[in-house]
Amino acid sequence: MGVVTFAQIPYFSGIVGDGKLYGYTSVKARPGFNAQETYSTFQYGLGDYVAVGMDLYTGVGSSNWGANVRYGHEFNKYFGIGGEVTPSFNLNDSFKYSYTTAAMYMNGAITNDGKLFWCSNTWWGINKDTDNTISNYEYLGYTFGFKNGHSITPMIGAIHSWKFDHDVDIAVGFYYTIKNWNMYLWGNDFFKPHPRVIVGIDFVL
Repeated sequence: MGVVTFAQIPYFSGIVGDGKLYGYTSVKARPGFNAQETYSTFQYGLGDYVAVGMDLYTGVGSSNWGANVRYGHEFNKYFGIGGEVTPSFNLNDSFKYSYTTAAMYMNGAITNDGKLFWCSNTWWGINKDTDNTISNYEYLGYTFGFKNGHSITPMIGAIHSWKFDHDVDIAVGFYYTIKNWNMYLWGNDFFKPHPRVIVGIDFVL
């Protein structure tokens, strides 16, 4: 997964948990334009603060496999921080090294009940053949609970490079939670001819 593939779902500081499996898969598309992407990852918890796993990213004419290590710690409900490093290898070119994605995740509650919260993702792209990149995603979200125990969480955010050398982009989406499953609908580039849409699902087992 490259850091230029905007409209991703937000990532949080928490880790899946010791002995648990986390999975996520998504499809990104621009209706009316041939730019389909897929991203899937599976991570296994080693203790309370570390998870290891692998991911697979595909785009038009590209596919990369990555191995990742993730750390996260929630100090309290108002602040948590985590990080992840993923070197990726080109499946279309003899499994040669392609790029490394490094990330820092921060999030926390704004209100005491935790329903209103903030989230920040910082992404570094350490690339083999092109310039390195660094970008940030800042989100606000609010969780609405239902009587059946399900919930829906709409979020709105801003996407920008740290150099601010491009227009700031707006990302909007929501996820619907059923027990240990989340279903995502996200998007960005709404003011361009072909906005990007992402549909995804994740789980913890």
